Amino acid sequence: MGEQDASGKAGARTVNTTERINALRLLLRENQVDAYVVVSEDQHSSEYLADCDARRAFISGFDGSAGCAVVSVSGAFLFTDGRYFLQAEQQLDSNWTLMKQGLPGVPTWQEFLAKKLPEGTKIGIDPTLISVSDATSLRTTLASRNSSLVPIATNLVDKIWTSRPPRPAKPIHPLSLKYAGTSPAEKLSTLRAKLARADATGVVITLLDEVAWLVGMRGSDIDYNPVFFAYAIVTPAAATLFVNSSQITSEAQEYLKESGWEVDRYENIIKRLEELGSKAEEAKEEQKDTEDHDGDEAQLKGEAKGKVLIDSKASLAVAHALGEGHYHVVRSSVADAKSIKNGAELDGFRNSHIRDGVALARYFAHLEEHLLGPEEPKWSEYQAAQVLERYRSELDLFKGLSFTTISSTGPNGAIIHYSPPEEGSAEIKKEQIYLCDSGAQFLDGTTDVTRTWHFGTPTEEEKRAFTRVLQGHISIDTAVFPNGTTGYVLDAFARRALWADGLDYRQVSAWKTM
Repeated sequence: MGEQDASGKAGARTVNTTERINALRLLLRENQVDAYVVVSEDQHSSEYLADCDARRAFISGFDGSAGCAVVSVSGAFLFTDGRYFLQAEQQLDSNWTLMKQGLPGVPTWQEFLAKKLPEGTKIGIDPTLISVSDATSLRTTLASRNSSLVPIATNLVDKIWTSRPPRPAKPIHPLSLKYAGTSPAEKLSTLRAKLARADATGVVITLLDEVAWLVGMRGSDIDYNPVFFAYAIVTPAAATLFVNSSQITSEAQEYLKESGWEVDRYENIIKRLEELGSKAEEAKEEQKDTEDHDGDEAQLKGEAKGKVLIDSKASLAVAHALGEGHYHVVRSSVADAKSIKNGAELDGFRNSHIRDGVALARYFAHLEEHLLGPEEPKWSEYQAAQVLERYRSELDLFKGLSFTTISSTGPNGAIIHYSPPEEGSAEIKKEQIYLCDSGAQFLDGTTDVTRTWHFGTPTEEEKRAFTRVLQGHISIDTAVFPNGTTGYVLDAFARRALWADGLDYRQVSAWKTM
């Protein structure tokens, strides 16, 4: 793997992070905190990031999609789960201690802050990057040891990241009703009905995929994701999209207007939240007056009455802007509607997978022919991934990949979320297992498909492991279980045959595309 660049993206060797950590520690002293938390997510709680938001990767050198860095005056700790142990061991330099979450005796980063750091510790964090729910929980735990969470408005990593890339501002465009199935106006109507039932003054949408779905628009600000940087506020009287105005084409502007949406600058979201919080305060005072005059507490419809609804993943900064007592944390107001697919979306789901399957069949046939033929040299993992992308790019409605293709051979197949480097990736050999996890974004759907191949004669150990995994698939497929059974319980069905043979895996057993 090649050397990492300033964004923290993986290359052939680890980066010496000494200067970065020392610079950050100077800022800790200036801000009078004892430790600083660098989470993976951006202001919208995104798992996948634009380069400008890869702060944890920059400070630590580890660029896996999940993890948290904690830098104190005397130590630096990287917390991640079993999917990334191998990758983190390869990428972290000697400044860092790898905390392997999930192993016995290893705390989560939240537990570490509350139980392993000295009492009275002041812990700094960017309030735009931690959810209000996580912040509330963490503050409660820290208080038991007289420690505290200190919001610092200016991100400290940004201050030392002198070559930080600019925030993307690519054009956004409407998604045809042919593929969306439901118009933005219909979605707004459904959301407002939910507000009316709760008697809430408004709702703030912060997750990028939910904003894109709600307004019926698509973008490309984050690689592999058809989203754009934006917030949305919906009240009974107005719907406002906060987005970089340079991204709005004339077509998009007209589409939004016809759909009932106003447009405001992305940077104005905090100001508008403060205004919304003030209106919620006024509504609360009016309710008090009504209660005093009428004495009728039955008028209150619940905890959300007169407040602004926010999702549990909304940032602490969003909650602060609204003001204490002016918001109510609920399950996402959009998630349920978004997850119930209409006919057009279901057709798109099927058609995109059928279309994608054609590219995969062509690719695997080509790979097998190449490996078993006389042609030399054989493809590297990276070259093979490029061939697969070429086949996909020839498909109708193709917009790009849905994530970096995991093209891995031999021992690299054990590195979960492995990304083959352009220079120095392994040669694919017919004597080794080849794992390919890949997907694509189409106008009508998203795909994510994993396949494991062996183009030669598998070893007895490979046959044994493969058989146990197959038995797990059969166990899940034939399982009968009552309504309400959780995925955590069903996970044991997938692993039972492996456990019986002394085997296991660190990957999740199932995932979904939305």
